[in-house]
Amino acid sequence: MTTPKVLVIDDEEIARISCQRVLKREGIEVRLAAGGREGLEMVVKNPPDLALVDLKMPEMDGVEVVRRIQAHDPNIVSIIITGYATIESAVAVMKQGAYDYLPKPFTPDELLIVVKRGLEKRRLDRESRALREEKEAMERNFVTMVTHQLRSPLSAIMQYFEVMLGNIGGELTDNQREMLERAQQRLQGLLDLINDWLDMSRMQPGDIVSRLRPIAVAECVEAALAALEHAGRDRGITVSSELTPNLPPIHADLQSLKEVLANLVANAVNYNRDGGQVRVRARDLGQQVAIDVEDTGYGIDAKEIPFIFDQFYRGKDKDARRRPGTGLGLAIAQKIVRAHGGTISVSSELGRGSTFTVEIPAASGDVKAGRDAQALP
Repeated sequence: MTTPKVLVIDDEEIARISCQRVLKREGIEVRLAAGGREGLEMVVKNPPDLALVDLKMPEMDGVEVVRRIQAHDPNIVSIIITGYATIESAVAVMKQGAYDYLPKPFTPDELLIVVKRGLEKRRLDRESRALREEKEAMERNFVTMVTHQLRSPLSAIMQYFEVMLGNIGGELTDNQREMLERAQQRLQGLLDLINDWLDMSRMQPGDIVSRLRPIAVAECVEAALAALEHAGRDRGITVSSELTPNLPPIHADLQSLKEVLANLVANAVNYNRDGGQVRVRARDLGQQVAIDVEDTGYGIDAKEIPFIFDQFYRGKDKDARRRPGTGLGLAIAQKIVRAHGGTISVSSELGRGSTFTVEIPAASGDVKAGRDAQALP
């Protein structure tokens, strides 16, 4: 365990020495600075775990010192020492990044309580950062493993199934064909799960943000529906769109938002009743545009709605569970929508269908929403 390091920045010599004596008895390494500039130089050369900074100093006040410490290294815990403690001064230093403040005069016990609390925060922050870095490394390694060790051989097996089902290796009996087709379906489900998980793991909100631009709502909706032109036709399910005239453009990435809408429409078809309907509507909310995907399907139990955007969650309804799915589609959709600065929600009643609503910020400019509307450059 490393020795905690505290830097005391105070223009009063007796205050510096008093802090040093109290903290050294606790096994804390203490360094002293008589002013803000000297203290900042010491922060750069040998960063402390915690800095005790006097609020009123002639050369540079404590608020500015804390601001510069946080700008240099936001992980350093800063505590203001002040003989002018007021709510206003406390709020001012907290806004600049101070963790706490200690009013003068203070007892040794009061000093130790505040410093130990700050050092504990520093320790927890370090552990949390280390855990995040370890988790990110594990995720990167796992993505690589899934890509090369799982997906590649599964794709090769799928090709063998296609060869056998194509009678290239010889004629199959009806029983053999049925067993191979069932195995192929299960394998395809596993590949879909792996691909969805890889999409989820690789998706970086920053990448989406960098591609945001004004997009006509009609273009986005039509691009999503074009990918599902024949969806549900064999079950008599109709898919239609209904857009309010003169919708403002939205600030969006066409490709990723199209995937969201296509996923919602595919779900609406997949979890619908034979002969059902799917309607896509868009409404102007002023600062945002709402896109609704409404179906006449099985619906969702109210108790399940808080969990449906969780990764790998599948509904409990027996009719819904018979339909194929990975439990990742809605989680991916939510991640994409949030990267747009929008929201996704659902209203549903078991047995009476569902309506998923995506709200995306409107963009500035004037783009007419219609069948001929084009995305702005």
